[in-house]
Amino acid sequence: MNILRWIAPVWAFIQTATAGHSTLTATYQPLIGHSTIDIVIAEVTCLHWYSSSASSSLDLIDQRNVPPTDNLEQAKEDLNLASICGLKFSLNDQGAQNPPPPEVTLDATKFVLAEGLASGLAEDRDRIKGKIVCASLECVRRCLGERRAKAPVILKCGEADKEWLGKIVEEFNAHDRSKEFFTPSEGL
Repeated sequence: MNILRWIAPVWAFIQTATAGHSTLTATYQPLIGHSTIDIVIAEVTCLHWYSSSASSSLDLIDQRNVPPTDNLEQAKEDLNLASICGLKFSLNDQGAQNPPPPEVTLDATKFVLAEGLASGLAEDRDRIKGKIVCASLECVRRCLGERRAKAPVILKCGEADKEWLGKIVEEFNAHDRSKEFFTPSEGL
């Protein structure tokens, strides 16, 4: 009986000690293609530092992506459109003992179209912003997996972006998740 009292504290210590253990994890990211007029939805291998904690490949969609190169002085540019533009994604059911129904939060409170991605025309900028959000949601769709495939996306954004972003999120939530939401050939 005495040994049973020690199992829980020892197990808690082991879990705490390994919480920063990393592993390679596959995710999807909306990347700038070979020119700034292409969007590529790419499966990307990431070093997932918090792999043994409550997180998923969805948490890596918005992380920086500076690909390896043979020219280290030039390896500084982030190619991930979600990261560049300030989109953030999170899943609510990670790590809970009795998890609630899964929901994805799209935090677009810091969403800004990066310089060089569009001309000065407002229509052009709005169209490109919409495509970046749609491409990012396609990455979400691919990361959710079968168990969470129908998880709704909850939007968090500024008042000025609520109408147009709300329409995209509403369309995504109604979309058949077994089919592509965004076709990369649409480009920017």
